[in-house]
This record gives sequence, structure tokens and C-alpha cells, in this order.
Amino acid sequence: MSLIDPTTSILKDALDGLTARQSAISSNLANIDTPGYQAQTVDFETTLRSEVQAMESSTGEAADPSAGPAANVAMRTTDPRQYSSVASSFASGGQSIENSAANENLRNDNNTVDLETEMTALTETQIQYSAVSRLITAKYSQLYDVLGGH
Repeated sequence: MSLIDPTTSILKDALDGLTARQSAISSNLANIDTPGYQAQTVDFETTLRSEVQAMESSTGEAADPSAGPAANVAMRTTDPRQYSSVASSFASGGQSIENSAANENLRNDNNTVDLETEMTALTETQIQYSAVSRLITAKYSQLYDVLGGH
């Protein structure tokens, strides 16, 4: 019997993706003064979304996050340069590290790292990681309670 069910597997993959994203952000910040350095981004949401859809099709249950209670408080954007709470672009097949094309090169040294963008992404990633960690902790806490622990 495995303690890893589809939901736990998806949460684990989310943590792995967020860890990879944090690593890319750290690399960007470390190279903020490196001439010619191209900022990197990690997009793991496509793989995560396809896993959720696969779980939906195998279980017959809908797990659309845009239909849940969080949809009422989802961050809305009025300008394409604003961050969205829902990922709008997805890579295909796993976590991909890409050079960020969204940053306009405003520096003479061809470095595309923007401190404000990176710090915002770092904060957002840390909040997401904390939320997913709490979900996994709650899932295992429920299992512990079912097995008779208190």
C-alpha cells in the first residue's frame, strides 16, 4: 500500500516546481551585475495542470481551481504587464527553464534581470511554497488521525 495518492503526487510536483523556480530566481539575483546575463524563468504549471486533468479524467471528479472558493478572490489584471494569480502561459512537458523574453533590455550591458520583478517573483514563490507545504502537512495529519493518532 502506498501513502502517495494522486493528490499528494501533484502537491509534491508543485513543491518541486516551486523549488526550481526559486533556484532560477536566486540565479538571476546572483547575476544581476553580470553583463549579458539573460534572466531565467521556470514554468511548471503546464505539467501540473495536465496532471490535475489526468486525475480528473481517471476519477471523474472536477478539480477546476477557477470554479472553487478561491475564484471569488482571484487577482484580476487590467494591464498585460501586471502579474496574474492564474498562469497564462504554459510550457509543455515538465519544468522548463527559459530565458525571460518579457524583460525589455533597458540596460547598456544587455543584462535582463530586473530587481523588482525578481523580488516580486521570489515573494510570490515563497507564499505559494508555504501554501502547498501546509496542504501536504494537513493531508498527512488527516492520515495520522485516521490511523488512530492524536
